[in-house]
Amino acid sequence: MPDVDSLIAGIEGGVVQSFLLVIGDRVVAEPAAMRLGTALAKRLECEPDVARRPESLAATLQDLRTYALFAAGKVSIVIESSVLADAGTAASLVDEALEVLPLADVESDLATRERRAAACLLQALRLFQLDPRGAEPMELLQQLPEVAFEGGAGYRRRKRRRRNAAQVEHARNALVALLEAALRADIHGLGESDEEVLAEVLREGLPDGHSLVLAESTWAPGHPIVRALEERGAVVSVGQVSADRKAGWHGLDIVCRELERQTGVGAERDAVAELARRTLRKRQGTSGREESVDAESTARFAAEYRKLANLAGDSSITMSLVTSVVQDRGDENVWAVLDAVGAGRADRAMAGIDRLLRGAEDHIAARLSVFGLLASFCRQLSAVSGMVRAVGVPKVERDYRRFKSQIAPRLQADLPGGRKNPLAGIHPYRLHRAYLAASGLDEEAMEKLPSRILETECRLKGDSAAPDAVLMALVADLTTAIGGGGGRQAT
Repeated sequence: MPDVDSLIAGIEGGVVQSFLLVIGDRVVAEPAAMRLGTALAKRLECEPDVARRPESLAATLQDLRTYALFAAGKVSIVIESSVLADAGTAASLVDEALEVLPLADVESDLATRERRAAACLLQALRLFQLDPRGAEPMELLQQLPEVAFEGGAGYRRRKRRRRNAAQVEHARNALVALLEAALRADIHGLGESDEEVLAEVLREGLPDGHSLVLAESTWAPGHPIVRALEERGAVVSVGQVSADRKAGWHGLDIVCRELERQTGVGAERDAVAELARRTLRKRQGTSGREESVDAESTARFAAEYRKLANLAGDSSITMSLVTSVVQDRGDENVWAVLDAVGAGRADRAMAGIDRLLRGAEDHIAARLSVFGLLASFCRQLSAVSGMVRAVGVPKVERDYRRFKSQIAPRLQADLPGGRKNPLAGIHPYRLHRAYLAASGLDEEAMEKLPSRILETECRLKGDSAAPDAVLMALVADLTTAIGGGGGRQAT
């Protein structure tokens, strides 16, 4: 994969590509795209047009596909179009094509709905740069990657799974008749979405002297357009910040180097770590050992860095400057908050919830979400307490391995009469934390939990002028009750 400097050297030497893609964190991707676009514009003797977060690429693409009347060329730089964020577009198009199968009559003209389905199939082929008239129908469908047949987002929501290998092969074979009919009817299948027009631009090219540079912080690595550009050597990866559960933040050094280049002010290592802790947030829906970071939070990191650089003047950014200026709105692990509640640690729990609420885009939704988790946790405490008494297991077993092998199976066993066990399906680790927390609650406190939760819910949903204080009061009551028994030693 080429870098920015090598591409600029090629542009200055006369190698002008019509389509370049810069991927990475916005803080570094935007400057890189601007450098490439400026080099192209200088070579083509024109001024670059810059669009940030456009609602659509349609106007830009339409303009690029017409010849320049008053300049030697055109260069458009588009920052954050998000057009390449979803790799499932082709799969959704294939799903729509499959809905009309089998065809009513393979020899007759296609009906309106069948023509629409045929157009969708042709659009899916073109997204992968496959010419519908360049090979036999079955050969074309064999070239279409398996992922295009596994089902789009709508299919997976309905079926809760993707198509297996046998279903993929059946779908591929079934679509041959539709593709043959589409070619006989001379259906072109030219789509109107940004993705489909972009694929057409990639396939047919732009007029001489016309170039497009995209900078994207969110992209799907398996997107057909990204793949095609990678094969052409037209993709530049400038680095992206990610969160590692054990090693902290990856890629942050690249962002800091770019910010230091822009501002002329460096930052001490501990100051960078604290600034990241106060600003960066993981992207929702990510999981695994390495998790992607929300692009808005890296933008906030950059904005705070620039502000600190102005305050630092001729010196570097220090830890004391960060702590005195930057509000703490970084990522907070909600499970760590629940663990603090279960351990009877009011200070940790309240600090974590306060951080969650201050960092939320929707404060009300975040407050209700935290309450929902606390209410669910309280229901688990009640269920665990009841099951401990019912099956006669030890009330306190701190060794997780013994709990997992000897106690958890009994707590999660099927109930008499085929009734559903409320603890079934809970991961043994989370069940162990609830079990230890329940051991810190006496019988009187356990009996009050349902009414305390109901009271809090009513006050949160309209009966209180200070709902955050109501939530904190619930946390205080829970942690005080748990901390008074065996729960505190669970940490």
